[in-house]
Amino acid sequence: MSISPLLDELFAMTYHAGIKPGLERTEHLLDLVDNPHLRLPVVHIAGTNGKGSTSAMLASILQQAGYKVGLYTSPHIRLFNERIRINGQMISDDDIVRLARPLMTAAKAVDGTFFEITTAMAFAHFAERRVDVAVIETGLGGRLDATNVVSPLASIITSIDYDHMEYLGDTLVKIAGEKAGIIKEGAPAIIGAGALSAAATEEERQALRQVFEQRAESVHTTLSIAEDVVRVDVDAIHPDLTMSTSVISGEFLNYYETDLAGRHQAQNLGTVLASLPALRSVWFIDEEHVRDGLRRVRINTGLQGRIQMMDTHPATILDVSHNPGGIRALRQTLLDAGYHDHSFHVVFGAMRDKDILGMLNELQPITSSLHLCTPNIARAAQIPELQVLAERAGFKRISTHASVADAVTRARMRGPTLICGSFHVADEAVLAIRSNDT
Repeated sequence: MSISPLLDELFAMTYHAGIKPGLERTEHLLDLVDNPHLRLPVVHIAGTNGKGSTSAMLASILQQAGYKVGLYTSPHIRLFNERIRINGQMISDDDIVRLARPLMTAAKAVDGTFFEITTAMAFAHFAERRVDVAVIETGLGGRLDATNVVSPLASIITSIDYDHMEYLGDTLVKIAGEKAGIIKEGAPAIIGAGALSAAATEEERQALRQVFEQRAESVHTTLSIAEDVVRVDVDAIHPDLTMSTSVISGEFLNYYETDLAGRHQAQNLGTVLASLPALRSVWFIDEEHVRDGLRRVRINTGLQGRIQMMDTHPATILDVSHNPGGIRALRQTLLDAGYHDHSFHVVFGAMRDKDILGMLNELQPITSSLHLCTPNIARAAQIPELQVLAERAGFKRISTHASVADAVTRARMRGPTLICGSFHVADEAVLAIRSNDT
């Protein structure tokens, strides 16, 4: 039986209830399923960028160490099931139906949201399967995010940057304060290598650092700032989009290979390595577990869409970045991997509430031709708006397409193709690539 009708109903709750910060509705739903989150050993991860990759790196390392690892991330690319995984295996359709239906009924009575239901489903699934550890990624913010009902064994904040300012505040300090809400009593806190880098001045960096220090002090827990304890240098980014790094931690120099590429991923790697002392106080993690886990992130966890080589003839690269910072990191990674300016036929679409012009400005130097499309979702920016902004960004060779699939097909006929701008674009692009390859 297809679960599409149930998922359509679940997704529709996004538009009915919207985004509603607060924990009361999630706590109500979890109480109905016997509070599974209270039985889970949790690593809780927040951040503007990098939390998905950081979560996957940690999950992969823990898997290599022999643990049964639940991984909860969002959004998905192709299938809703991608959000809830155990050792890389997606939750089954049967389990989705069994867990979702009563939670959806209960949520309607309290005006609950899509993400609150999904979060409760994940906790229930992980508790039923008795995972050894659950790596939980926040959805939006931290303090009032639905996932913040947990009592974690460690809290990690990957980065701070401008995003979702209508909910989190209009300054980096305000945004950091919301993210810092996941820091809890008795749970070591690790502040990622990218958490201070968006600051424009040293004064702002110190202000951000103070936010985290004050939060940790207020809840009587330890704080580790990754840039103080570990340094990761990129030795090489390879054309297949794997990466070699060298890492200095204290007096030790180590070398790591990873199947995630980019200077931003080196920052995420630094965050992961800085978290290991806290994790090792709970779980046994050998150095070989770290090395093997970092080499096998995509294989172990099913992570997709992070500067991912989808095909080699022609080179087809998929990335889910959806803000200027993410696109900037994407561009730099491709240049570091040996690609050049004006290398790519770029398939681009975006949600209309994003900084589309900012993203296009970052893409312009590496673009040979631009292929604009609108994914099949109400929030997506329409072609006329995209075209005006593309012209403003200085693009000369612009094509418009009736669908993401058409844009992908046409771009790949011309040569090396880059697909980016939105998870929703990635969703339809993956389906188009697989259809063309069969």
